[in-house]
Amino acid sequence: MVLRRRGSRYASLRLSGSGSSMTRSGAWVLALVVVQAIACGVGGQEDLSGRPTDLEATETSPNDLSFETLMSASDEELMAELERRKAELARKTSEQLLDGDAPPEIEESVVLEEIVPAYAQNGTCFRDNDASPGPVKDFVRVYDGEFVVVSNTSGVAMCKPFFLTGWNSWDVTRVPRIQSYRSMNGQRALTQQLQTASQSGLNVLRAWAHTIDPSYPVMKAPGEYDEEGLKAIDYLLSEASKYGIRVVLSFVDNWKYPGGVDQMLDWSATAPEREIPVPGSLLGGGDYNQDNLEQEVKEYIVRRHSLFYTDEGARDIYRDYVRTLVNRKNAYNGRVYKEDPTILAWNLINEPRCESWLVEDCEEKLQAWIESESAYVKEQDPNHLVTVGEEGFWSAASPNEYANPTWWAKGMGQDFKLNHMPKDIDFATIHIWPDTW
Repeated sequence: MVLRRRGSRYASLRLSGSGSSMTRSGAWVLALVVVQAIACGVGGQEDLSGRPTDLEATETSPNDLSFETLMSASDEELMAELERRKAELARKTSEQLLDGDAPPEIEESVVLEEIVPAYAQNGTCFRDNDASPGPVKDFVRVYDGEFVVVSNTSGVAMCKPFFLTGWNSWDVTRVPRIQSYRSMNGQRALTQQLQTASQSGLNVLRAWAHTIDPSYPVMKAPGEYDEEGLKAIDYLLSEASKYGIRVVLSFVDNWKYPGGVDQMLDWSATAPEREIPVPGSLLGGGDYNQDNLEQEVKEYIVRRHSLFYTDEGARDIYRDYVRTLVNRKNAYNGRVYKEDPTILAWNLINEPRCESWLVEDCEEKLQAWIESESAYVKEQDPNHLVTVGEEGFWSAASPNEYANPTWWAKGMGQDFKLNHMPKDIDFATIHIWPDTW
């Protein structure tokens, strides 16, 4: 879900259709967003130290009922499952509407109307309703709280409304390097995914600008990069552009060790030496699992993790990665990343956590990091949108703390509104996990 900035506030979420106004008497458009599921249950418990015991749920945690089945399913089986879920959702929606033609009551903050934004240049706004799909040529901007595609082929800035419909494919940047995947090579599999998405009306893909598989690294060591890893990202952007799909890329991950916060911290020359080894489950790209860890080990991991937001060596490594990516020239189409409109936006980090239930001043540390690193990314690449990449939690001190999706969220160091207020943050996002909250 995406909220667009309007000055120092956020525009209300709008549900719109292209070509016709969305009214009670008009056609209702149902947008289906396929979310990769999380599946570690939330039990609402704490241990004696106040440490939440149910934080295993992450972006990549599988649903224990269906994940393995889905991963081994054929394309035909996956499509059949998708059609089944769509039919079930349509059935439930139909039952809700039996009493009349009007849709279910919607909160005041949701406005159902067609949006035809405009882009201002030298005080003049020009509107362009032609939003037909095609190869990516122009950048997306935020104007007056709305996403717009700005073209300037005729010397006059023209604006098309841009409605985001997309999916999350977090580790897709390693796929082009896989030699065999479902009876085809990785490049062909990725191209097929993008073709199918485009034909289905999707226009945005979110992925990581790194991998979590140590067999397919992008950064091998501070300042040392695997060219094949970078070329895999090149391939993703080149192919996505052909099919009119824009890409949101995240620089670093909070959860996994390869390509993640803890790896950068361990590489840092200014961070203290690690006293407790990295859990084996993390080294291979797995999720952090605290079930069998002693309390002392848990707290050490949390405290060390928080150093990422203040350690200068880790910041230098992160910034080197930012510079490397935004200045890279694509091996397939010759575009420099910072000049490539295929990139919709940068995520500073995937789901940042600085756990304030244990670490003092974590909210302040994370906020300062967001402010400094969003400014740095904009300095290096002023052409693209920037957002944080967080779940959307409120701190314990926030008047909105009651709106957290689960009880432990207040201790994760995030403060949703404050985190998205810096001038170099262009829009806000939240992460919704149906199996968790």
